[in-house]
Amino acid sequence: MRHTLSDYSIVLALVAMLLDVVTAHTKLYFVGTKDGMHPRRKFIRPSMGNGPIRDLNDPLLLCRSLGMDPKRTEIMPVVAGTEVIVEWHHFNDTKADNVISPSHQGPCLVYMAPLESNGLGNSWFKIYEQGFNVERNMWCTDIVRENHGKLSVKIPTKISNGEYILRPEIIALHNARRLGEAQFYPSCVQLSVTGATGGSPKMYSIDKLYSPTEPGILFDKKNGGASYVIPGPPVYSP
Repeated sequence: MRHTLSDYSIVLALVAMLLDVVTAHTKLYFVGTKDGMHPRRKFIRPSMGNGPIRDLNDPLLLCRSLGMDPKRTEIMPVVAGTEVIVEWHHFNDTKADNVISPSHQGPCLVYMAPLESNGLGNSWFKIYEQGFNVERNMWCTDIVRENHGKLSVKIPTKISNGEYILRPEIIALHNARRLGEAQFYPSCVQLSVTGATGGSPKMYSIDKLYSPTEPGILFDKKNGGASYVIPGPPVYSP
């Protein structure tokens, strides 16, 4: 049987799709500061894996963790105003690791909640967001990949001292033109914050952060990133 160029093109496309599936996922491996990163997964709640959450009503959207007992995870001390560094990887922390597939572009968002809430109810406030950088023509995920998985986030000073959950999240938009196909990659870190001066951020429930039809969740990446609107509530800025 003779094979046409079209046949080979289809095979190559299928192979590319399979490779994309293999290299797609990501999870948080490390957390630290400019003074150094802590050992692997220290202070990070146990992850159920590196796969995404798609259902906005899924309880796993909270932390993508089956270990929701706060006592199972150590608490990282941090001074308010410090830049906390989180570091994602796909399979491991070697230089060969691709962090997340290049096709899985999208925004990065970071939330905090009082640890005593365990993330339930109206307890979350956003402290960071980055979508599409027009000047660099790069999504936040591109920049994270460029930085070998690292993202730096400043802990607000105008909050109360105490223990918190820090929830970094990547949203991959490669299939987001279809309803329910945006991919969410949240993880949770436990912090103890000192040196804060007090404040009252408006808080939101995790299951009310996003709507499946809002422009930042239902989005055709082919339209370009310049028009992208980052989903969720505004960043807390007292």
